[in-house]
Formats: sequence, C-alpha cells, structure tokens
Amino acid sequence: MKESQQSLNADALVDHARVLWRNASIGANRGRVELYTKASLRLKATRSVDAKSVTVDRALESGVAVRTSITGQPASGFAASSGLSEDVVRWAVAVAGRNRAMATVAAPEPSDAIAEERRDLDPDESLPTTGELIDRLQYQHEAEWVEAGTTVEVLVGASGWVAARRRHRVWALTGAPSRQLLAQRGISGWDRLLGGSVSEAIPHHPNTRSDSGDIVLLPSAAAVVVSALVETFHGGDSEWVEPGTAWDVIDVPVRSNGLVGGSFDDAGFPTAARVLAKNGVWVGGIRGPGTFRRVSFREPPRETASNLVMGGSPVNQIRGLIALRCHILRLSSDEWILELDLADASRKWVRSHPKALLAACRERMGGAIVTANGPIVPAMRFEGLVGIR
Repeated sequence: MKESQQSLNADALVDHARVLWRNASIGANRGRVELYTKASLRLKATRSVDAKSVTVDRALESGVAVRTSITGQPASGFAASSGLSEDVVRWAVAVAGRNRAMATVAAPEPSDAIAEERRDLDPDESLPTTGELIDRLQYQHEAEWVEAGTTVEVLVGASGWVAARRRHRVWALTGAPSRQLLAQRGISGWDRLLGGSVSEAIPHHPNTRSDSGDIVLLPSAAAVVVSALVETFHGGDSEWVEPGTAWDVIDVPVRSNGLVGGSFDDAGFPTAARVLAKNGVWVGGIRGPGTFRRVSFREPPRETASNLVMGGSPVNQIRGLIALRCHILRLSSDEWILELDLADASRKWVRSHPKALLAACRERMGGAIVTANGPIVPAMRFEGLVGIR
C-alpha cells in the first residue's frame, strides 16, 4: 500500500498541538508559551555496495520545541525534545523556564492582526511505494539512493493562534562520475528527477576557454557560494558593500518549487519576497519579521534566508574552469578557501577574501534550477580567482 498522508494527518496534528499548548500554558510563573511541533515520514531506498540489492528504510520522526518569555525581558527561554507527548512538553517548558537567554523573543504581538488559524499545506500526495522505489533504483543504475518524505509543522503562538505547514520533498544521490545530490518539492515526477530531467550541464560552446583565470560554478557549486555570500553580506547587521555586476538575488519565501519557506516564518510572522541585490547593486538584508527560520526543530528561530533566487541568462561564451561542486573552508571572517571539484575530475583550491569573491561575480549562465542546498540559481562565472594548489 502507498504511504498515505493519513500517516501525517494535518487536522489531527493541529488539534493535538492545541491541546499540548493549552496544558503547557497553565501556570502563573511560566509567562508566555509558544509551542512548535514537527512530524515527518520518510522512505529511503539505498543500493547495496555491490549494487546487487536495494533496501528500503522507513522513518517516522516527531519533535517539539518551546519558547517561553516574560513581558519586558530581552530574550526567551528555549528547549526541544523528540516526541509529542504531554510529558515531553512539560519537560521542555520546565527547561526553557530555566534557560532564559537562549532565544529571540521575536513573535507577533497580541495586538497584531494574526488570523486565529493559518494553513500552508502542499496538496495531498502519496509517497512512492516500497516496490516503486526498489524498481526505479534497480533500473536507474547511476543512482545510489532516493528518499521521499512529508513533513508537517504546527506552530501555536503565545496568544493561541495556530499556523500549520506541510511540505513534500524528494532527494536523490547519483554516483560517479557526476555524483550529484538532487532535490525537488513535491512527490509527483520523482522518477523524472532520477532520470536526469534536471541537468546542470552547460552546452558546449566553440569559444570555451579554460585559461582565463575565471571559475564557472555549475548550479550545485554556485548555490554553496551564494548561500555563504548572502549570509555574510545580507544577514544580521550587514551593511552596503559593492558586489560584482552579476550579483542579483531575491529571497522568495513563497515559491511553488522552493524547498523551504512559506506564507509565514517559523516565529509566525507573515512573509514577503525581499530584494537583496539588483543588477550588481546591494539593496538590503535579511532581518526582522518574516525572516525567522528553524534549521531544525531543535534550534530556535533565527533570521535566515528561505529560497534564494537568481535569474538565468543566455550563455554567450564559456570562460574559465568548470566546477561541479564546491565546499567552503572558512579560515577566518576575512579568508575563505573554495575547494572545487572540476569537470575534468581534478580538484582545485582557491583562496579569496569574501568581499573579493562577491566583487568577482561577473556572469549568470544558463537557466536557474532548484539545488539540493536550497538556492534556485544558474551557473555563475567568478572572474580572476587565483588557485593556491
């Protein structure tokens, strides 16, 4: 049988979260209580090392997080734990009450016009069956594993309003030589994801040059750099800097193919798209209501990007070494090393100051795709980067 959405019934989870919050809020010394609950169901099919068999694992995860605050205090208490029982919530409330400076107090006020109940639910979809996962992995020899899952999150604010979100996502890893991590929002078409319908290849161009000193990052590699540069130059207390001419990025919480985000953030504030840079000009940062995200239910909400989006552009000429993957080694706030896996199967290390890297962003190439890291970006050319090994 298919894994039905009844395994994660949104109505039942909303009702259960309300009961948990109501009971947790009883007590004169606890102040205001916010309750965040999460439940997820995942199926993962993995090919054996000898490629002769496929195993399927099923995981059902649940957890709860609590923020407690007292009016006038600059920070709130925070605690999280696996499980959705009354005992777990009582423990979390008690611990949060002792840890008063663990999290931001940012949350909608009772006077804000917040609806009593908000829902941001992906349409009902069933996960692939165990048989479908096994058959596809046996047929798709280059795939090492594929995972499909559904997550339901319910946030109950300190004044009792409820916000519920449901997301379906699929992940897959292809093996050598490309070894690419893939992801998509929604279950429909998951087999096409494995079939290579999402390609990061840049079409061959007769004017390709690899001796220019430039680096061309394919989308998966570009996404890592874009996320790091946005965090550094558009997050927190960041101020105006001078980007490269191709630096053009928007944070779009509500996007049909975005892996994260939604119509409300993880503190309950309504969200809206934010222009961070336009045509090489720094515009703004990620801060304030609408930007609070939880990397995990075990962490409090922080001001973080959701779906970073950069538009594509036609490929006129390919100048530079092509990198398939990138890992950033942050030696300090002023010195990064980019570890690059190149298209010719070699590896290169590039040393750069973050500001110099941002200024080197000179071209967006091809169409933008959803990357497993989250950003929706095209390939990107960074000019004049110097290798150190």
